[in-house]
Amino acid sequence: MNKNKHKPMRMNLLAILALGLALAGGCGEKERALPPAPDKFVRYACEIGVRSEILGQNVQTAVLLPRDYLSNPERRYGVVYLLHGLGDTHKSWNDQWLRIENTVAQCEAAGLGDMIYVMPSGFRSYYVNRLDGNFDYMQMFAEELVPYVDRTYRTLADRGHRAVVGYSMGGFGAMILPSCHPELFSVSVPLSMSFRTDEQYMSEPASGWDSQWGAIFGGKGLAGEARLTDYYKAHCPFYMFTRENAAQYADVAYYLDCGDDEEQLLVANDRLHGQLRDIGFAHEYRVRNGAHTGDYWRGAMPEVLRFIDCRFNGRAFEAPARNTYTPHKATRRTAELAGVQAEVFTPSDYDPQRSYTALYLLHDGTLPLTPDECLNVLATTQNAKPFVLVAADASAAGFPLEKFIAAAEEAFALGADSEHRLCIAAGEAGRTAYAATAAKSPFNALFLLDAASDPETAPSPEVFYFIALTDEGRNYGPANRLYETCHAQGIGFEYRVAEGTPADAGAAERCLEAMRPTLGEKIRIQ
Repeated sequence: MNKNKHKPMRMNLLAILALGLALAGGCGEKERALPPAPDKFVRYACEIGVRSEILGQNVQTAVLLPRDYLSNPERRYGVVYLLHGLGDTHKSWNDQWLRIENTVAQCEAAGLGDMIYVMPSGFRSYYVNRLDGNFDYMQMFAEELVPYVDRTYRTLADRGHRAVVGYSMGGFGAMILPSCHPELFSVSVPLSMSFRTDEQYMSEPASGWDSQWGAIFGGKGLAGEARLTDYYKAHCPFYMFTRENAAQYADVAYYLDCGDDEEQLLVANDRLHGQLRDIGFAHEYRVRNGAHTGDYWRGAMPEVLRFIDCRFNGRAFEAPARNTYTPHKATRRTAELAGVQAEVFTPSDYDPQRSYTALYLLHDGTLPLTPDECLNVLATTQNAKPFVLVAADASAAGFPLEKFIAAAEEAFALGADSEHRLCIAAGEAGRTAYAATAAKSPFNALFLLDAASDPETAPSPEVFYFIALTDEGRNYGPANRLYETCHAQGIGFEYRVAEGTPADAGAAERCLEAMRPTLGEKIRIQ
């Protein structure tokens, strides 16, 4: 990065600050003077040193201004504070992996994202005050950084137009700062939030605990429950968001997102989601494919910025519009298989001499998509592998799954082995399909779509499980336990949580879209 190009901006900011202080002195918030526009527009500046008397040093900060900041000098903007992870710096949000400038430009072109983005150095603070009082970062943020930004830039200086977004350590900060200071912030977006369950904290290796957590929250050099200090509990979401305490956070809009390839972090984030659901606390939650990477966090930002834009502008956050799919070219047939009425879809070039992979779509009659619509989603990719879709209501107790499969294989050109059998189970039909995988599974892979399962029955290590549900789905608890079991036992799985409810056709589509790449990998061709 060419550091020289940012020097004029730094000088301008100092001038702006001095003039802003002179103009704003003694004025109420509504009378706050507009800072003058800079002489030369520098959209992204990364060498801004914000002096902190609380910390006794400068806090290096990067700022990304809106596209029309110079051309529209009367306009004020909401502010999004972007917090980096442990070991990163204030420049990391715009590095080769995160590229926040590119993301914001794309969002602005789509009609949203006209906001000021402030990226301060977080050091190794986890964005809180240290217990020992040697580094009061949260105090600095609330009492110095936020006022500095409001003095220096044309901000909408109220809580309704301030959001905090962060990844990893910054995700913890994005959760804690708005929760501890709801008078300053109205939106909290933790991405891959770095925190632990009590059990994880207690089992943390001593070196990691002492350098990362114990140094901040107390308990350095301690083990077991002694690590769970009162100061830790005062900053731990599991202790903050209880039935007794949750009301104090109700004015903050929370959006949590964590990748399914995370190790410890998804366990903690997912359990927090479950706790928030259990106490009826409104929030958004997403699990997408990915790990602890810049690519994952960059992929989250378009929807995150849409969420923030809606909150800043008083609009309801609604699900994206449903996609339009090209109608499939399969041939629909009806068949009675082992006394069960089924819909069977064969490829347009169906050859009874071939051996096709069978995809069983087992539902309970409440799936908001028809089998035709499901097939449109699943077969939408170019060069999709051919398969036969067999759909039926399998929710009744005693559904004859084994006989149903045998009848389908006799009637159609289906491979008669588990490698040629896949299953998507939705709703209550999940019980039937999941129970079948516990012994000698008829399926190579089971795709559960907001589906019920039996948490008391262990998953099979011979089966691949794809768990997809909505963040308001009724079967969250069993699905969560299945994911954790697969994760702990090394059983192959994918895990997704999408926006919506089981009755929402768009949410069902998003779950099927998430399944589609893995389904494509599992289909065999002969």
